[in-house]
Amino acid sequence: MDFLSAMEHRFACKRYDLEKPLSESEITSILDFGRLTPTSFGLELWSFHAVVSHKKKMELYHACFEQETVSTSGMSVVVLVRTAGFADPDGPWVRERGARFPGSLDFFVEDYRPYHTFVTETGRTDCWLRSQGYLAIANMMTGARTLGIQSCAIEGFDEEKVLAVLGADPAAWQVSLLATFGHPGEEEREKIRLGLDELVTYH
Repeated sequence: MDFLSAMEHRFACKRYDLEKPLSESEITSILDFGRLTPTSFGLELWSFHAVVSHKKKMELYHACFEQETVSTSGMSVVVLVRTAGFADPDGPWVRERGARFPGSLDFFVEDYRPYHTFVTETGRTDCWLRSQGYLAIANMMTGARTLGIQSCAIEGFDEEKVLAVLGADPAAWQVSLLATFGHPGEEEREKIRLGLDELVTYH
């Protein structure tokens, strides 16, 4: 399935077919779609948690206000992003990530520093960090559809409970977004979207 067809035929799947589990290769492909997603300054201030065991899925189901899309999924992915302190240009995380790129580490840090100052001074650091996860989830969802797999983005969750389910330290991690994946257990619904003539303003 090409990209446009995948976009046209993906829908928010609320119930998956429990008789058709995801294969190991399908799970790996979906996670790779996230791994290869663009990330600001290449810092990868995130972690992907693939919830596949029945026990953990049920724990996550309760942390997500008992949404059926979680309990029936072949896999639920939680994207965690680092808390603001990890984005410090002089901190070990940024320096470790920056050292991977061509050129000097000092150049990388000084190139990044003004942007960090901007998001910090405007109070947008957490917003910037969390938005990285949205990019990864979007790519996983569309990529999954090219494999014949449906998905649903999940913004309804108790963050404290989700972090506890994953054993993640809330001082170090925050929840960006969740998504469920699986072979659908319901009929594809019509996609309702505005046309370009109503949506786009050209400049």
